[in-house]
Amino acid sequence: MTLDPDWFPEHTGGTICPRAQARLYPYPAPSGDFWMRNGLPELRPDGITADELAGRTAVISVGSNRAPLQLRRKFGLEAELPVTACVLKDCDVVYAATLSYYCAAPATACPSPGTSVTLNITWLDDAQLLHMHDTEALGIAYDFVRLDDGCVDHGRRQGGAVFDQPVYGYQSRSGLYAPDGEPLAHALIPAEGRRFDAVTEDAVLTRIKAMAGKKMAGKKMAGAEDQPLDDWLDAMRADRQLRLQVMARMNEVMMPLPLAPWQVMDVAAANPDEYL
Repeated sequence: MTLDPDWFPEHTGGTICPRAQARLYPYPAPSGDFWMRNGLPELRPDGITADELAGRTAVISVGSNRAPLQLRRKFGLEAELPVTACVLKDCDVVYAATLSYYCAAPATACPSPGTSVTLNITWLDDAQLLHMHDTEALGIAYDFVRLDDGCVDHGRRQGGAVFDQPVYGYQSRSGLYAPDGEPLAHALIPAEGRRFDAVTEDAVLTRIKAMAGKKMAGKKMAGAEDQPLDDWLDAMRADRQLRLQVMARMNEVMMPLPLAPWQVMDVAAANPDEYL
């Protein structure tokens, strides 16, 4: 089967290569509604109806969970998973002050009055929701949050009761990466009214690598300045302790999350350590 490179870049059998997994984060996603079936996005230009979403939990995706490639990786070929387009209001998508286990600088939401970001919502059944909690290392890397009413615009939709239900999401527990005193927006996430500087994943990873090679808080990470980015990512992916050192360095330029339009839910994951 030939997979559409629009949704599955630099992959082998639908699995993205390790270096691209970090550098191409958060991966391409359709701008409209789609169903994940057989590990592939089935585009729905006329929209997904409320009846098709009954009994599912709405979870907004601010980073890689927007993308067919990531949903295929997390849920496999058997999952039936509807995804609807939405807009998150008065927020932007910025970089968290951490690294994923595959060494991407992950995205997280941040209040930003007047900014609107184009995202999507995964509608998860109960089993899918529990699995998603695990993949987000809930309680360690992320909190599960309920967004305040009015934050999310679903657009014009028919039979809207299901669209009036609460929308949830995942929020990084690591704070915001702010090397110049302000968060950095993710350039690949479309936005209107953006206030923060927008930079690419590659640019942020390059900056983190340079920071790791400089003396900060009395410490310097040997070799980081001179390594090519791909080699540096390979080294961190292979050595969790090295990655933790870099994350500690990022914490030195971390900005706490401002007062945000969501509340943290008291929810735990069953197997979060598998995704650290």
